[in-house]
Amino acid sequence: MAGISPNYIPGELTGEIVFENKALKALQQQSVRDRARHFGILLQNVETQIFTDTVWEELAFGLENLNVSSDRIPLLVESSLREFGLISQSRWQIDKLSAGQKQRLILACVVMMGQSILLLDEPFAYLDRANCNQLRQLLRNCSGQGKGILIIEHRFDLVAGLCDRAYSFEEGVLKQGIPNYVDSKPQGSLNLSDPQATLVLETDNLSWGGYPSFPNLRLYRGEIILLQGENGCGKTTLLKLLSGLLHPQTGSWWLLGKKVADRPISELAKTVGFVLQNPEHQLFAESVEAEVKQVGISETVSNRWLEQLNLAQLRDRHPQSLSRGQKRRLTLAAVLARKPKICLLDEITVGQDPRSLELMLAGLNLFAREGGSAIVTSHDPKVAKLLTAKIIQFAGNELSS
Repeated sequence: MAGISPNYIPGELTGEIVFENKALKALQQQSVRDRARHFGILLQNVETQIFTDTVWEELAFGLENLNVSSDRIPLLVESSLREFGLISQSRWQIDKLSAGQKQRLILACVVMMGQSILLLDEPFAYLDRANCNQLRQLLRNCSGQGKGILIIEHRFDLVAGLCDRAYSFEEGVLKQGIPNYVDSKPQGSLNLSDPQATLVLETDNLSWGGYPSFPNLRLYRGEIILLQGENGCGKTTLLKLLSGLLHPQTGSWWLLGKKVADRPISELAKTVGFVLQNPEHQLFAESVEAEVKQVGISETVSNRWLEQLNLAQLRDRHPQSLSRGQKRRLTLAAVLARKPKICLLDEITVGQDPRSLELMLAGLNLFAREGGSAIVTSHDPKVAKLLTAKIIQFAGNELSS
């Protein structure tokens, strides 16, 4: 609808897109530039539609492209910053924002351009509960102003009371209505009353980048910890500290009973696996199978995780040709196949339909039952329901267990 395909993604286009009772083809509005005056789009990977360095500049960028007068732009930008809760980050470098804050920023950029149609690909993906509620109200307001809105979303609870109509694709067939899925019962991890439970990770007074000290964690063999909290509270930063991507400014932590002090990330990676928020950042092989079947990993282990995460039928595909949800499952399979002692997982459940989400969480529970330990971040309440985990809640910039 936005014109990205087939202009930039090749393929054969059949059928017509009718806008305001006229076919866009007949109006010769085929390019992305032409469509952008009518269609505003939020992509799954918001990093691909960031063009400037700071939050304020990014909001102004779209208005400048529409030739909005320079005296109006500051007023519109300030209004949007307030509406989307980004006032305190207005002069920040964008690369300092959390994934949820980036998503709010690009949503603000799209909405303020004033197109009559909004195309939103999983707009709730990285948002905390408060920002989900705010976005729902904003979309109701946009609809009341006459805008048409098309949302792609896997978390049906967020849109069930919002949308006028719902459609689902099931085995290639478009059906009206939201499908009913029955959640599987989670299978437990290690019972921590067991006197044989082994402490695999411990932290003391870790801090970085101006955040208050993070809570002191104690992670046992077979245990899963779920970190929850609002956007920007430091969940990802804590995982980066534990993976070695960042070095703490204060505090210490221990891995398998040994203090971690400036140990190289290559050494930590033998014990700690990290599944990043953005799967594109850790896919390197030429095929799905090769991504999982790395050096030292047997075909049996590789096949097991490809089957567990519903990727076996895609084994010959190039990883970058997969959907974003499939890429997330692939990065998880590649990490779990290495059998790390600890797995860190940052919002990996984004982009998963209900069945795929259950497969991922069942795989994590299986990993824990076999003696692995994990720390997971997620805003999706279904994760807490299906994953046997100890929940640690981040309250604002203060953290409490």
